[in-house]
Amino acid sequence: MLVASDQRPLAERVVGIVANFDVLTRTVPLSRALERIHGDGYDLVLLAGQEFGTLDGSLQALQALSELPELLVLTHGHGSEMEATALSYGVRGLLSLDLDDGELRAALEAVVERVHATRQALAQHEHERSVEPPDAFIVESPAMVALVARARRAANSMSTVLVMGETGVGKERVAQLVHDESPRSGGPFIALNCAAIPSELMESELFGHERGAFTGANRARRGFFELAHGGTLFLDEIGELPLSAQAKLLRVLQDRQLRPLGSDKLIDVDVRLIAATNQVLEAEVEAARFRSDLYYRLRVIELEIPPLRERSEDIARLLEAQLERFNGVLGRSLSGYSDVAMRALLAYRWPGNVRELINVVERAALLCEGPLVEPEDLPVSIAAGAASDSRAAQVNRGVGTPLGDSAPSWGVRLDRPWREVREALLREGERAYLVGLLQATGGRVGATATRAGLAERSLFEKMKRHGLRKEDFRRRGDPDPS
Repeated sequence: MLVASDQRPLAERVVGIVANFDVLTRTVPLSRALERIHGDGYDLVLLAGQEFGTLDGSLQALQALSELPELLVLTHGHGSEMEATALSYGVRGLLSLDLDDGELRAALEAVVERVHATRQALAQHEHERSVEPPDAFIVESPAMVALVARARRAANSMSTVLVMGETGVGKERVAQLVHDESPRSGGPFIALNCAAIPSELMESELFGHERGAFTGANRARRGFFELAHGGTLFLDEIGELPLSAQAKLLRVLQDRQLRPLGSDKLIDVDVRLIAATNQVLEAEVEAARFRSDLYYRLRVIELEIPPLRERSEDIARLLEAQLERFNGVLGRSLSGYSDVAMRALLAYRWPGNVRELINVVERAALLCEGPLVEPEDLPVSIAAGAASDSRAAQVNRGVGTPLGDSAPSWGVRLDRPWREVREALLREGERAYLVGLLQATGGRVGATATRAGLAERSLFEKMKRHGLRKEDFRRRGDPDPS
């Protein structure tokens, strides 16, 4: 345990109180706290000062650590604003200087016991994480390094987490990371996509129901909160939650109790909630589609995942890791990507983010006939975007090119019959056309159909055929695509 304070009598008081605890304690000035934590690896750090404001600089400096120990603050005054600020810094507990020695001893002893229990739980499950899972985070970019560090700090707290980011960036994987790094890692991790559940069934899915609670309820059923008891519940697309369910969710978060539909009994639940959204919830609050009290309850800790196009350093490693993964899944032995294919992939904007990247690599691994993934193994929308030389430009315009060195390097298989090549080009061209329109309209189906001169039903069929979803092209802050 490290006690950091610029007030020696205060530090000595804490050391005297914990003298009989099973813990090694050292004291340093606040200015040396970051240096000592970084170098010595403490399990518990207590920042002590008469005023919370005198500790703010030290709390900010600690955010540079990739792994933050159990963090406590001992000071005067405990307003709601101070508590919110402390939570944002990863503080696990605020202790008041108004406590007498006995009360402070009891509070510190409880914290020390919690730290011991956490260490034991982490040690118990360490062997389960000794081998990195195939979908583990790949982080090279500074933005993702900072995000993962913040997620790991958030894991040490029991506070609610709000994960934000575009569709396909990996919000569930961030939630899984928070769960896996937390003391709750031995409990269940239950995920629910709120956008996939009809509004009339949402409350039943979340809170459960008794037999006969509504038409079709032929048997009692536990809800997702009960299933996640002792662990973590991840609610994706929280912005799609109906207002009636929002009110009941807020009550459960406040009371840690729920009442299944059709029941007169309250059930205790011990669940940590992680929510995710690709919407701007502030705008939803202003539009009265999302409760402000629930929004503030959810955003105790915020984690925003940058889109793939803003972290180009990660793309190459993601491509390599996914190709290795599909080599194993599909029984292939591809050795990598050609230089031209890699340039095309790195130049692409990835509107569908990591989810789209995985689909593209799977497709390439299936189609590739040589040892390297070539541009012709990629969707035209990707290969065409990187075509900067005259040969690719000619193909884009439909101009024929002679065989040999001037043959196009993407999209056209010169060893195949014309009928097969034509069908492939038409298929890929149609997909590239739809992707371009959906990007331009932000995934709005009505606007896309108008531009294309198609009926919406016909457009939906084409999108389904090409594996395109309007949600993958939605930009943060845009209205719901329609």
